[in-house]
Amino acid sequence: MIIYVTGILVFFTVIIIACEKDKKSSAPELPPLSTFSIQVDDFSTQKAAGSYNNFITAALATGYWNTVLTAYLAVPVATYAEAFNHPAQRLDNDTWEWTYQVVVQDTTYTADLFAFVESDGINVEMHISKEGGFQDFVWYTGTFNFQRTEGQWTIQDNPENDITWLNIMWHHDYEAKTFDIQYTNVYPTGDYKDSYIKYGTRKDNAYDAFYTVYSSPDDKTYEIDLNTTSHEGRIYYESLWHCWDANLQDAVCPE
Repeated sequence: MIIYVTGILVFFTVIIIACEKDKKSSAPELPPLSTFSIQVDDFSTQKAAGSYNNFITAALATGYWNTVLTAYLAVPVATYAEAFNHPAQRLDNDTWEWTYQVVVQDTTYTADLFAFVESDGINVEMHISKEGGFQDFVWYTGTFNFQRTEGQWTIQDNPENDITWLNIMWHHDYEAKTFDIQYTNVYPTGDYKDSYIKYGTRKDNAYDAFYTVYSSPDDKTYEIDLNTTSHEGRIYYESLWHCWDANLQDAVCPE
């Protein structure tokens, strides 16, 4: 009987070890690009002119983020987006690497994305080298759980300063097909320190996307709801909702 039980235990031990090895034999799946790149161009002022006050107020509320993210995140976003087009190489039992090149504004960058499988989740580091310029700069790091339902990113300013300036927190519900992502300015100096913008999607027939924007220079918070199909929306400030219609014109808010 003892021999029989021992044999069973050994059998299941072998099965468990084999399963663990099989789990580690493939590269960890990266979080989707929506956990890194936020949608901020819904309020381009080119879409409206004249006295479209409510829509333009929303454009101004998101204007700071529209400007800085376009200027400072071009290379980080491009390098992360390209990772999904390349296979990872296994460096050791718990470390994987994606290596490839991207071209941003006629400049070639080499990206080395490392993933480290830990007991409680996955940590990643993006090392970027510029052709004829800086080398092996860790531009951003991240961590996420094995289910890829929540995580965060930390982004450095630039290779010259190497100062942390942006923190990203994100959540993703794959079953409901909804997500949210928040950018917070954590640069130690400057007028916009602690400013943030949060964007998310939800199951709502009227407004399926939302923004929350906090502007630290004037200590104001704006809430914005948007229908991504019709482009109708509304913005909450000064204790009132202010709406616009599908043509982006000011409209009476429904009760």
